[in-house]
Amino acid sequence: MSEITIDLSQHCFPDGISVFKQSAVDLKHRNFIFARNGSGKSTFSSIISNQLSGQYDIRIYNGFDSMLGENENLNAFALSVNASENEKLIEEKQGSLDAKKVELSRILSEIGNPGIGDQMATNLTGNLLKAQKDVNEKSKDIENFFTASAAQIKNMNSPQISSTSYNKNNFKREMKSAIRLESNAFEQAKDTAKTNEKIAKPITWNKVNLSGYLNSTNSILESEVEEKTRIQRFNDNQDRINFAAKGLEIHEHNEGEVCVFCGNPISKDTFDELERYFSADEVENLKARINSGKGKVSELITAAESVRVENSNFYPKFQRKAVELVRQISEQKEKFIRFCMLLKNNLDDKEKNLFSKQSLISIAIPEDIDTSEYNKLVEQNNLFGDDLDREKEKAKLKLRKNAINEALESFQYEVKAAELKSKEERRDEIQNEINKKNQDKQVVKNAIDKLENEINDLKPSAEKQAIEHINRKLRGAVPWQLDYYEEGNESGYYWVSQKDEDGSIVHRGVKELSTGEKNIIALLYFLERLEDTEEIRNGIPKVIIFDDPMNSNDADMQYLIITELQRLYQGKTPKRYDYSKDYIVIMTHNIHFYLNVQPHGAFEDKNQKTKYDKNNFYHIRRGNFFKIENQKQDFKTNYDALWSELYDLSENGLTNSMLNSMRRIIETYIEFTGVDQENFYRGNKKYLKLFNVNSHSAIDSLSAEAFTENAQELVDAFHQIFKDNNAESHFKTHWKQSKNSN
Repeated sequence: MSEITIDLSQHCFPDGISVFKQSAVDLKHRNFIFARNGSGKSTFSSIISNQLSGQYDIRIYNGFDSMLGENENLNAFALSVNASENEKLIEEKQGSLDAKKVELSRILSEIGNPGIGDQMATNLTGNLLKAQKDVNEKSKDIENFFTASAAQIKNMNSPQISSTSYNKNNFKREMKSAIRLESNAFEQAKDTAKTNEKIAKPITWNKVNLSGYLNSTNSILESEVEEKTRIQRFNDNQDRINFAAKGLEIHEHNEGEVCVFCGNPISKDTFDELERYFSADEVENLKARINSGKGKVSELITAAESVRVENSNFYPKFQRKAVELVRQISEQKEKFIRFCMLLKNNLDDKEKNLFSKQSLISIAIPEDIDTSEYNKLVEQNNLFGDDLDREKEKAKLKLRKNAINEALESFQYEVKAAELKSKEERRDEIQNEINKKNQDKQVVKNAIDKLENEINDLKPSAEKQAIEHINRKLRGAVPWQLDYYEEGNESGYYWVSQKDEDGSIVHRGVKELSTGEKNIIALLYFLERLEDTEEIRNGIPKVIIFDDPMNSNDADMQYLIITELQRLYQGKTPKRYDYSKDYIVIMTHNIHFYLNVQPHGAFEDKNQKTKYDKNNFYHIRRGNFFKIENQKQDFKTNYDALWSELYDLSENGLTNSMLNSMRRIIETYIEFTGVDQENFYRGNKKYLKLFNVNSHSAIDSLSAEAFTENAQELVDAFHQIFKDNNAESHFKTHWKQSKNSN
């Protein structure tokens, strides 16, 4: 027979003291363990579970608290392996769920109902509606401005500065680059937009060395002709000479020509004399130089006078510069001509005074006529004219942007736009707050959904077949049966139904169930659930542990509990327990239950094996597992067990529990020996106070007094009462047996 060894050495109390004194204990397929409360039954269950989980399917029954979940709200109970824990979790999660629902309600209240559209509401939605209304009103005001301004610009003429399809969208697009034109720029753009094609003509002008002309003229002026033939009547007077030269010029050179001045005839000799005087080579040369100089200067004057500059053929864009250049050239031209005229006049004078030096001309030489900038402007102007349509559109655009700027300033657009932006920011702030609240709402909703799903997962499902089996086993043992909670047989919650005195069906909820009723329901359900383990764990061997399956309140159910456990370990239900591979551990503090749940009899089989060979029996005392190997070492009867219990309690100084054991021993002794109770106590007040099972109701004055005896004093008194009844040997025999068994 295979055994499992459980390591006990590693398990300690929090203070480091080992729970059990042995290092290990062996388990056979069936194990029966007696242990007082507090001796480590639950700890041993935990050790087994921790060491064997994974290799074995561990199933532990430790009372109804974990198997039967009490729902106080429904006054009903659920059945599952972790029903109690699940119900606690359900209650906790329901509390969290209720809190989340309150939180959700608060968030929804803060957000408000978007569908109502109440602008007077103080919630976020109401605030948003009010903010949006403010935005709409301000936005409408601005949009109306855009529409009106676009219409005004579209209707402008002389010049027309926009297309006939100009609208508010065009206005909004161009307003980003609106400009303010100064008056000159405005007029220029306006003229350009209205202008027709203009072609300006360049000026041809060859540069003139005025300094050379001045020098040549002065050279002539300082020249003089010396007289080869002297005429006395001239008397070196230049006026007379000039007068004679003029007369020679205007008169016919004929004999007897009458002088227009004096009326006298002019002789041929006079004509010959004068011709000789004025036709000398030096005179002719000087005259030729003068005539040549005058001719050149006259050509300069004619050329300068032919320079025609005007600004009318320039486009408005170039008008200002054209006017300035025309002025400059006109001034240069005027100075140039005046300078040339001065040269010419001096040459004229020199022509009359050939025989004397003239004063030199001392004058600042004016700048030459400069047409280069003018001609450049002509070129720019004419190039501009080559792309006039584009330039006109550019001018119209400037005028349009100027008109837009004027409209924006008049409307105080920047102020209005800032107000709109402020209102939009306020609206967006509220919307962002709503968005955040909606996120919070979704988080809370998700939490609610999660909690509801978790609660639904934790809620029990109806165990129809298990309930039918449990009711079948309860039938005849109790006057009640399990029934589905009134919400229907799918709820997974149950209560107890039974007939009252009138025969009517009444229900009792979880609050009306006794401890014994709860325990038998939980135990039977635990046994039912053992059958599904094989399917779930795919044939893994089971270790089934019963940690005190019966308590003191289960006296009426003791027979049923014992019967079910015996059927289990005897292999009557192999799906629950297979003796060939599964293990069962039954632990109890109840001696009567311990003696009755185990296989009966200590006989040997054909192989000379007793139940102590086939199964493991242990008593746990003071941290030790005492293995029971034969009947002599085990409790023989419940009465023997009471004596063993008393010894163990006295060793641990548990005086209150000792009195209970002593009273039960005396009650059993009196019942089996037939000794009269009054004679047994002999009226001894101390005995009555300590050992009489009815003392607390019969002798109120004594029962009200607290006993002060320690454990050894109680044992001595208990010894003495048997000695007083001539039964000291009875005490000593059982006390010795109890001492040896412990």
